[in-house]
Amino acid sequence: MTGTEHPLVTDYLATIEREASFLPPGRREELLADLREHLAVAVGEEEDPEAVRAALERLGSASAIVAAARAEEPEAPVAAAADAPAPKRTRNTVTAILLGFTGLAGLGGSLPAVAALIVGLALLWTSDAWDRATKVLATALTLATPVVVLLGAFLLSDRFGVMELLAILAVGIALPVTAAVRLLRTQPKAV
Repeated sequence: MTGTEHPLVTDYLATIEREASFLPPGRREELLADLREHLAVAVGEEEDPEAVRAALERLGSASAIVAAARAEEPEAPVAAAADAPAPKRTRNTVTAILLGFTGLAGLGGSLPAVAALIVGLALLWTSDAWDRATKVLATALTLATPVVVLLGAFLLSDRFGVMELLAILAVGIALPVTAAVRLLRTQPKAV
């Protein structure tokens, strides 16, 4: 009888094989082959149970060998993190740009600006990237642009000059751009 055929050795190897079931099959077989080779030398033709036990104790307990094999294995990704969807940064960026665009193009009430406003607000309110307060602020800043333009034109109609026009343009552009910057700064970071 060789060292690996001794009942104590076969029990030892069976315990390791059972406890190492988490290992990929190829790695588990490699571990068992290394142990068989080592035990063939360490136990040799020994049949005395006490000598075989001593050789197994020098090698280490089955649980210690399995723990060492586990430590050598690369970490598997956490299932929750692997299943979690990545933040939709592209959609969030497009939303912010559309709302910011309404300030640049929306002063004249053009069709592209109105379309950008509607699409941008729809994307904003259907997104889960921002909290309700941020959505309300961005909406208010964006919708304030036409109000500021109309109110400014109405209040300054009797003395409408270049400086007044520039002031209305600056405020009309600054409000949606401020909303866009706020949205870009508060969107979730990529993982």
